Amino acid sequence: MSKSVFLFPGMAKSRFSDFEKLIENSDISQSLYMKAEECLNYPLLKSFLSGDKSIVTERCAFFVNTLTLLYELQKSNKDLNPEYVIGSSFGIIAAGVYLGSLNFQEALKIVRDTAIVEEEYLRNMDKEYCTHFIYKYSLEDLEDLIQKFRSEGKWIEISVYISDDLIGIGSTVETINELKRIIKIQGKSTSIYTTELSHTSNLKELRNLLDKEVYSGYEFSELSKPFVSDLDARSITCGEDLKEEMLKSVDTPVKFTLVHKKMLDDNIKDIYVIGPSSFFGAILKKDFKVMNIDPLNFKL
Repeated sequence: MSKSVFLFPGMAKSRFSDFEKLIENSDISQSLYMKAEECLNYPLLKSFLSGDKSIVTERCAFFVNTLTLLYELQKSNKDLNPEYVIGSSFGIIAAGVYLGSLNFQEALKIVRDTAIVEEEYLRNMDKEYCTHFIYKYSLEDLEDLIQKFRSEGKWIEISVYISDDLIGIGSTVETINELKRIIKIQGKSTSIYTTELSHTSNLKELRNLLDKEVYSGYEFSELSKPFVSDLDARSITCGEDLKEEMLKSVDTPVKFTLVHKKMLDDNIKDIYVIGPSSFFGAILKKDFKVMNIDPLNFKL
Protein backbone atom coordinates (compact mmCIF):
# COMPACT_ATOMS: atom_id res chain seq x y z
CA MET A 1 0.00 0.00 0.00
CA SER A 2 1.35 3.44 -0.93
CA LYS A 3 2.28 5.90 1.81
CA SER A 4 -0.27 8.59 2.59
CA VAL A 5 -0.70 11.68 4.76
CA PHE A 6 -3.65 13.70 6.01
CA LEU A 7 -3.42 17.45 5.41
CA PHE A 8 -5.77 19.86 7.19
CA PRO A 9 -5.63 23.23 5.37
CA GLY A 10 -5.81 26.66 6.95
CA MET A 11 -8.85 28.86 7.37
CA ALA A 12 -10.69 29.90 4.21
CA LYS A 13 -13.97 31.64 3.60
CA SER A 14 -16.81 29.15 3.27
CA ARG A 15 -20.53 29.58 2.73
CA PHE A 16 -23.44 27.59 4.09
CA SER A 17 -24.53 26.84 0.51
CA ASP A 18 -21.27 24.91 0.00
CA PHE A 19 -22.14 22.63 2.92
CA GLU A 20 -25.93 22.55 2.77
CA LYS A 21 -26.22 19.04 1.26
CA LEU A 22 -23.52 17.63 3.51
CA ILE A 23 -25.11 19.06 6.66
CA GLU A 24 -28.60 17.91 5.67
CA ASN A 25 -27.50 14.36 4.81
CA SER A 26 -24.76 13.70 7.35
CA ASP A 27 -25.74 12.42 10.78
CA ILE A 28 -22.16 13.16 11.80
CA SER A 29 -22.52 16.81 10.86
CA GLN A 30 -25.80 17.23 12.71
CA SER A 31 -24.36 15.54 15.79
CA LEU A 32 -21.24 17.73 15.77
CA TYR A 33 -23.27 20.93 15.40
CA MET A 34 -25.51 19.83 18.27
CA LYS A 35 -22.47 19.16 20.47
CA ALA A 36 -20.93 22.46 19.41
CA GLU A 37 -24.04 24.44 20.32
CA GLU A 38 -24.23 22.76 23.72
CA CYS A 39 -20.53 23.40 24.32
CA LEU A 40 -20.60 27.06 23.25
CA ASN A 41 -24.17 27.89 24.33
CA TYR A 42 -24.44 29.52 20.94
CA PRO A 43 -26.68 28.79 17.89
CA LEU A 44 -23.76 27.99 15.59
CA LEU A 45 -25.66 26.20 12.81
CA LYS A 46 -28.40 28.83 12.64
CA SER A 47 -25.76 31.58 12.56
CA PHE A 48 -23.81 29.82 9.80
CA LEU A 49 -27.00 29.24 7.79
CA SER A 50 -28.01 32.92 8.06
CA GLY A 51 -24.68 34.08 6.64
CA ASP A 52 -23.36 35.53 9.89
CA LYS A 53 -19.83 36.89 9.19
CA SER A 54 -18.66 37.11 12.80
CA ILE A 55 -15.23 35.60 13.41
CA VAL A 56 -16.62 33.16 15.99
CA THR A 57 -19.23 31.78 13.58
CA GLU A 58 -16.82 31.59 10.63
CA ARG A 59 -14.04 29.82 12.51
CA CYS A 60 -16.18 27.49 14.60
CA ALA A 61 -18.26 26.44 11.58
CA PHE A 62 -15.10 25.87 9.54
CA PHE A 63 -13.73 23.68 12.32
CA VAL A 64 -16.95 21.65 12.66
CA ASN A 65 -17.24 21.24 8.89
CA THR A 66 -13.64 20.06 8.64
CA LEU A 67 -14.20 17.41 11.31
CA THR A 68 -17.40 16.32 9.56
CA LEU A 69 -15.41 15.69 6.39
CA LEU A 70 -12.73 13.84 8.37
CA TYR A 71 -15.20 11.53 10.15
CA GLU A 72 -17.19 10.86 6.98
CA LEU A 73 -13.93 9.94 5.21
CA GLN A 74 -12.97 7.58 8.03
CA LYS A 75 -16.42 6.00 7.99
CA SER A 76 -16.26 5.35 4.25
CA ASN A 77 -12.65 4.11 4.25
CA LYS A 78 -11.74 2.38 7.50
CA ASP A 79 -8.37 1.20 6.16
CA LEU A 80 -6.81 4.67 5.88
CA ASN A 81 -3.68 4.90 8.00
CA PRO A 82 -1.59 7.99 7.21
CA GLU A 83 2.15 8.04 7.94
CA TYR A 84 1.77 11.41 9.58
CA VAL A 85 -0.51 14.43 9.72
CA ILE A 86 -0.05 18.04 8.61
CA GLY A 87 -2.13 20.93 9.86
CA SER A 88 -1.36 24.12 8.00
CA SER A 89 -2.05 27.29 10.02
CA PHE A 90 -5.63 27.03 11.39
CA GLY A 91 -5.72 23.37 10.30
CA ILE A 92 -3.51 22.42 13.23
CA ILE A 93 -6.50 22.47 15.59
CA ALA A 94 -8.42 19.84 13.59
CA ALA A 95 -5.20 17.81 13.34
CA GLY A 96 -4.90 17.98 17.12
CA VAL A 97 -8.35 16.42 17.51
CA TYR A 98 -7.64 13.70 14.96
CA LEU A 99 -4.39 12.86 16.75
CA GLY A 100 -6.12 12.63 20.13
CA SER A 101 -4.24 15.53 21.71
CA LEU A 102 -7.48 17.45 22.33
CA ASN A 103 -11.11 16.40 22.48
CA PHE A 104 -13.77 18.10 20.37
CA GLN A 105 -15.09 20.36 23.12
CA GLU A 106 -11.62 21.54 24.19
CA ALA A 107 -10.59 22.31 20.63
CA LEU A 108 -13.83 24.13 19.88
CA LYS A 109 -13.43 26.38 22.92
CA ILE A 110 -9.85 27.14 21.88
CA VAL A 111 -11.12 28.09 18.41
CA ARG A 112 -13.77 30.40 19.87
CA ASP A 113 -11.58 32.03 22.50
CA THR A 114 -8.64 32.47 20.13
CA ALA A 115 -10.95 34.15 17.63
CA ILE A 116 -12.23 36.60 20.25
CA VAL A 117 -8.75 37.51 21.53
CA GLU A 118 -7.31 37.85 18.01
CA GLU A 119 -10.16 40.01 16.76
CA GLU A 120 -9.82 42.47 19.63
CA TYR A 121 -6.03 42.56 19.35
CA LEU A 122 -6.00 43.19 15.60
CA ARG A 123 -8.72 45.82 15.89
CA ASN A 124 -6.61 47.76 18.39
CA MET A 125 -3.35 47.69 16.44
CA ASP A 126 -1.88 51.03 15.37
CA LYS A 127 -2.85 50.50 11.71
CA GLU A 128 -5.01 48.21 9.60
CA TYR A 129 -2.97 45.15 8.63
CA CYS A 130 -3.62 42.13 6.41
CA THR A 131 -2.05 39.15 4.67
CA HIS A 132 -2.17 39.05 0.89
CA PHE A 133 -1.31 36.13 -1.40
CA ILE A 134 0.62 36.59 -4.64
CA TYR A 135 0.63 33.89 -7.32
CA LYS A 136 3.27 33.36 -10.01
CA TYR A 137 5.64 36.16 -9.07
CA SER A 138 9.30 35.24 -8.65
CA LEU A 139 10.51 35.16 -5.06
CA GLU A 140 13.60 37.14 -6.04
CA ASP A 141 11.52 39.96 -7.57
CA LEU A 142 9.18 39.91 -4.59
CA GLU A 143 12.10 40.25 -2.18
CA ASP A 144 13.36 43.21 -4.21
CA LEU A 145 9.95 44.87 -3.86
CA ILE A 146 9.94 44.22 -0.13
CA GLN A 147 13.36 45.82 0.21
CA LYS A 148 12.07 48.85 -1.73
CA PHE A 149 9.16 49.28 0.69
CA ARG A 150 11.42 48.83 3.71
CA SER A 151 13.82 51.46 2.39
CA GLU A 152 10.83 53.82 2.46
CA GLY A 153 10.22 53.01 6.12
CA LYS A 154 7.23 50.72 5.49
CA TRP A 155 6.81 47.51 7.47
CA ILE A 156 6.32 44.44 5.26
CA GLU A 157 7.43 40.80 5.37
CA ILE A 158 6.81 37.38 3.85
CA SER A 159 4.58 35.39 6.18
CA VAL A 160 3.60 32.32 4.14
CA TYR A 161 5.61 30.20 1.70
CA ILE A 162 3.12 27.76 0.17
CA SER A 163 5.16 27.01 -2.97
CA ASP A 164 7.80 28.68 -5.10
CA ASP A 165 5.11 30.72 -6.81
CA LEU A 166 2.47 31.19 -4.10
CA ILE A 167 3.56 33.56 -1.36
CA GLY A 168 1.74 35.38 1.44
CA ILE A 169 2.77 38.92 2.37
CA GLY A 170 2.01 40.66 5.66
CA SER A 171 1.81 44.46 5.84
CA THR A 172 -0.57 47.36 6.27
CA VAL A 173 -3.59 47.48 3.97
CA GLU A 174 -2.19 50.69 2.50
CA THR A 175 1.16 49.09 1.59
CA ILE A 176 -0.50 45.93 0.27
CA ASN A 177 -2.69 48.04 -2.02
CA GLU A 178 0.44 49.77 -3.30
CA LEU A 179 2.09 46.38 -3.84
CA LYS A 180 -0.94 45.16 -5.79
CA ARG A 181 -0.85 48.23 -8.04
CA ILE A 182 2.84 47.64 -8.85
CA ILE A 183 2.24 43.98 -9.64
CA LYS A 184 -0.77 44.78 -11.82
CA ILE A 185 1.21 47.33 -13.84
CA GLN A 186 4.10 44.91 -14.30
CA GLY A 187 1.69 42.21 -15.45
CA LYS A 188 3.83 39.45 -13.97
CA SER A 189 1.50 37.90 -11.48
CA THR A 190 -1.93 37.58 -9.94
CA SER A 191 -3.11 38.86 -6.58
CA ILE A 192 -5.48 36.20 -5.40
CA TYR A 193 -6.53 36.45 -1.76
CA THR A 194 -6.50 38.81 1.20
CA THR A 195 -7.14 37.77 4.80
CA GLU A 196 -6.37 38.93 8.32
CA LEU A 197 -2.77 39.38 9.44
CA SER A 198 -1.07 36.19 10.62
CA HIS A 199 2.35 34.51 10.98
CA THR A 200 4.24 37.80 11.22
CA SER A 201 6.92 38.98 13.66
CA ASN A 202 4.89 41.97 14.88
CA LEU A 203 2.34 39.59 16.48
CA LYS A 204 4.62 38.38 19.28
CA GLU A 205 2.53 40.24 21.86
CA LEU A 206 -0.60 38.48 20.53
CA ARG A 207 1.18 35.14 20.88
CA ASN A 208 1.94 35.88 24.54
CA LEU A 209 -1.63 37.04 25.12
CA LEU A 210 -3.08 33.84 23.63
CA ASP A 211 -0.73 31.76 25.75
CA LYS A 212 -1.87 33.54 28.92
CA GLU A 213 -5.60 33.90 28.20
CA VAL A 214 -6.38 30.76 26.19
CA TYR A 215 -3.79 27.99 25.91
CA SER A 216 -2.58 28.00 29.51
CA GLY A 217 -5.94 26.53 30.50
CA TYR A 218 -5.47 23.31 28.51
CA GLU A 219 -3.32 20.21 28.72
CA PHE A 220 -2.47 18.56 25.40
CA SER A 221 -2.17 14.76 25.37
CA GLU A 222 0.48 12.77 23.53
CA LEU A 223 -0.21 12.37 19.80
CA SER A 224 -1.30 9.04 18.34
CA LYS A 225 1.09 9.53 15.41
CA PRO A 226 3.50 12.25 14.25
CA PHE A 227 2.43 15.75 13.35
CA VAL A 228 4.67 17.55 10.84
CA SER A 229 5.17 21.27 11.42
CA ASP A 230 4.47 23.64 8.54
CA LEU A 231 6.94 26.08 10.13
CA ASP A 232 10.08 23.94 9.87
CA ALA A 233 8.95 20.40 8.85
CA ARG A 234 9.98 18.82 12.15
CA SER A 235 8.00 15.88 13.54
CA ILE A 236 6.03 16.40 16.76
CA THR A 237 4.65 13.66 19.01
CA CYS A 238 4.52 15.42 22.40
CA GLY A 239 1.28 17.18 23.32
CA GLU A 240 2.99 20.17 24.92
CA ASP A 241 5.11 20.57 21.78
CA LEU A 242 1.92 20.70 19.72
CA LYS A 243 0.57 23.44 21.99
CA GLU A 244 3.80 25.38 21.56
CA GLU A 245 3.55 24.86 17.78
CA MET A 246 0.10 26.48 17.75
CA LEU A 247 1.43 29.49 19.63
CA LYS A 248 4.62 29.71 17.59
CA SER A 249 2.54 29.80 14.42
CA VAL A 250 1.12 33.18 15.45
CA ASP A 251 4.35 35.12 14.83
CA THR A 252 6.43 32.70 12.73
CA PRO A 253 6.19 32.40 8.93
CA VAL A 254 4.64 29.27 7.41
CA LYS A 255 7.11 27.38 5.24
CA PHE A 256 5.05 24.71 3.56
CA THR A 257 7.78 24.38 0.94
CA LEU A 258 9.78 22.48 3.59
CA VAL A 259 6.84 20.12 4.18
CA HIS A 260 6.54 19.54 0.44
CA LYS A 261 10.20 18.54 0.28
CA LYS A 262 9.84 16.25 3.30
CA MET A 263 6.92 14.40 1.70
CA LEU A 264 8.98 13.87 -1.44
CA ASP A 265 11.95 12.65 0.62
CA ASP A 266 9.65 10.30 2.57
CA ASN A 267 8.23 8.85 -0.66
CA ILE A 268 4.67 9.90 0.17
CA LYS A 269 2.32 9.09 -2.69
CA ASP A 270 -1.21 9.98 -1.53
CA ILE A 271 -2.37 13.18 0.16
CA TYR A 272 -5.84 13.54 1.62
CA VAL A 273 -6.60 17.27 1.84
CA ILE A 274 -9.39 17.42 4.41
CA GLY A 275 -11.26 20.70 4.49
CA PRO A 276 -13.20 23.22 2.43
CA SER A 277 -11.93 25.68 -0.16
CA SER A 278 -8.29 24.65 -0.26
CA PHE A 279 -5.70 25.52 -2.92
CA PHE A 280 -3.38 22.73 -1.79
CA GLY A 281 -4.76 20.29 -4.34
CA ALA A 282 -3.63 22.44 -7.24
CA ILE A 283 -0.23 23.04 -5.65
CA LEU A 284 0.53 19.39 -4.81
CA LYS A 285 -0.97 17.46 -7.70
CA LYS A 286 2.17 17.61 -9.85
CA ASP A 287 4.08 15.50 -7.30
CA PHE A 288 1.41 13.49 -5.48
CA LYS A 289 -1.96 11.87 -5.92
CA VAL A 290 -4.28 14.33 -4.17
CA MET A 291 -7.74 13.51 -2.83
CA ASN A 292 -9.65 16.72 -2.06
CA ILE A 293 -12.06 15.89 0.73
CA ASP A 294 -14.33 18.91 0.52
CA PRO A 295 -18.11 19.41 0.43
CA LEU A 296 -18.24 19.96 -3.33
CA ASN A 297 -16.88 16.55 -4.30
CA PHE A 298 -17.49 14.40 -1.23
CA LYS A 299 -20.28 11.87 -1.62
CA LEU A 300 -22.00 10.27 1.36
